[in-house]
Amino acid sequence: MSNVKETKECLEFVLRFAEATDRALEDGKFSFLDLPTFMPVMMLLNEAIDGAKEIGGEMASMGEAEKKELHAVIETLNLKNPKHDELAEESLKVMASIVKLVGMIREARK
Repeated sequence: MSNVKETKECLEFVLRFAEATDRALEDGKFSFLDLPTFMPVMMLLNEAIDGAKEIGGEMASMGEAEKKELHAVIETLNLKNPKHDELAEESLKVMASIVKLVGMIREARK
């Protein structure tokens, strides 16, 4: 079993969301016709949110094999010149911000 399972789920969600957003905006605007692009991505959200708290621990014990697993997630985007470490780092920052924002909203509703 992977030592970066939760990190991979978070990375995949954020990258797929960014990719779907890029596709939806190719014509310069978002419309209802773009919603199906986001449906498969949104199915990844629960697992990403649930596992986000494990990212720190997984990253702390990550070795080269686990790093390659994360790079493999990025490779699925078929980018011409992926900057693996930068994409992974930024994606995980975005996920941390999402989790923090959700927590703040939940707390403010109490």
